[in-house]
Amino acid sequence: MVGRIWSVLLEFAPAREAMRREVRVAVDLVMDAAEDAQVRQRERHRTALGRTEHQLGDLRDRVAELTAANADLTGVNASLRGELAEREEAAERELAEREEFALRLVREQEAAEAELWHGTTTDVFCCQSCWAFWFLSTTPDRTSCTVRGPFGRHDTACTVCADPLVALPAAKSVVHRKGAEDRVSRPAGDDTATRADVAGAELDAIAQGLGRLPKVASRTVAWVATDLTGAPDLPAKVLGEIATRTTMPVPLDGIVAGIHAFAEVRTPRQPS
Repeated sequence: MVGRIWSVLLEFAPAREAMRREVRVAVDLVMDAAEDAQVRQRERHRTALGRTEHQLGDLRDRVAELTAANADLTGVNASLRGELAEREEAAERELAEREEFALRLVREQEAAEAELWHGTTTDVFCCQSCWAFWFLSTTPDRTSCTVRGPFGRHDTACTVCADPLVALPAAKSVVHRKGAEDRVSRPAGDDTATRADVAGAELDAIAQGLGRLPKVASRTVAWVATDLTGAPDLPAKVLGEIATRTTMPVPLDGIVAGIHAFAEVRTPRQPS
């Protein structure tokens, strides 16, 4: 019914013109609203784009900073590696120099020790009361001497060798009065012999001197060997170890056997 009424009204020119004006107004309103919406949307897009470009600029600046920092770190790392290599080389050189210095110091000490004992002779004594051993070293000019001991089985309560500076020269005087038959001299050795070879020869001389002593205890000090040359530390140490470890009832037999065993260990017997 309403549609028929509008159809009848639109047949009149004024109605159609009014309708056209209303339609144009409505279209203009819609177009204005659409344009406003597009303007607002474009403004939002511009704002978002500007914000994104600003963030992108910040990121580019950050990337540039990180790249520069990485380059700096790479250079620092290379510098540190070079410095570390130099320090390692310096440490190796220093270690080599220290080893060379230590070897040179050892050689100098050995040479000084050899010079110290050059021309010095050492006499070996055995206390026949507590079976302790003493070494008396005399300088070439016979103006001074050094006593080393006791080595081996020493009794701190022994009164026979309680004063070695008195007992040892007294034992030498007794032997001299008897013609020195009981004294065993160190055999002449090769000039190229090593320190161990010299010590072996001296221990053999000590064993020979001990073999001549009585096997019973007495309140005397016996002069068992003389003319030992060089530093007496090594033969004294070996003799002290042998004398301490022997378990034979007669100490002299065990010490002599120990010296012979030591000589056999140093120079193994060749197969026949």
